Amino acid sequence: MGEVSVAGVAIHYEDDGAVDKPVCLLLHGFPQSSLTWRYVSPHLAERYRVIKVDLRGYGKSGKPIGEALYQNDVMAHDVASVLDRLGIRNALIVGHDRGARIARKLAYLRPELVRKLVFIDIMPMEYVYQLPAKEAARKYWHWVFQIVPDLPETLIEGKEEEYLTFLLSRGDGLYERLKEDGSFDEYLRAFKEPGAVQAALSDYRATYRTDLPEYEQGVGKLSKETLVLWGERGNLAGLPVVDEWKKTIDYVRGYEIKGCGHYVPEEKPREIAENILAFDQSAL
Repeated sequence: MGEVSVAGVAIHYEDDGAVDKPVCLLLHGFPQSSLTWRYVSPHLAERYRVIKVDLRGYGKSGKPIGEALYQNDVMAHDVASVLDRLGIRNALIVGHDRGARIARKLAYLRPELVRKLVFIDIMPMEYVYQLPAKEAARKYWHWVFQIVPDLPETLIEGKEEEYLTFLLSRGDGLYERLKEDGSFDEYLRAFKEPGAVQAALSDYRATYRTDLPEYEQGVGKLSKETLVLWGERGNLAGLPVVDEWKKTIDYVRGYEIKGCGHYVPEEKPREIAENILAFDQSAL
């Protein structure tokens, strides 16, 4: 385990230290932490030096107050700082949910650090925010709820356990497994830390007010080979996943993971690892 200070904010990471192997960097989503990769990383460790980062505002990383501190470019700079500190010149970057958004931004800001990309259960933000209200209400309600000023923190703070339970009960038996192995308790501990709820809300608000307009104005196409994976019963089911990502990435392939919802790394960890390994042939 290690920690990098970025403008006074502690960014926590775990590094298995296998310096003779290519690097695979794992970035988690909301409302979790690097713990989300606990069943994926053992499969990857046979081939990679595995590094897992807690994004700012989550897990064991610092939780500064201020919406501007959660813009995608700021969070991508955190990740770049970890790689720079460890002397890593490039890596396979894997992101689930919010982590995939930071991976995408990192590929624009520091392309030399990104060898290939893997996005898990995520659509381009510029696509999500133009969905019809009926579709958004069913799949992306929290994207709207969490950008409302002031009200979400009033409703969530003091009810963190109820909110996390609701969010993490969307997978088939996922909540029960999280309770059984103790990971739910760790997610809840982190979410109850001072500033954690505000940090998560700031993450979504900065996306809407700052990052979204940048993508809507148009961005250059990424040249990085990219794999997109999504759950059969997750938010991406039935959406034109690969076609939408091809609008901003030159090379994209994608696969649906059967029998799971949004939290694919915890619902189908072996399948995630197998798809990553098959995609990244240079690591084999």
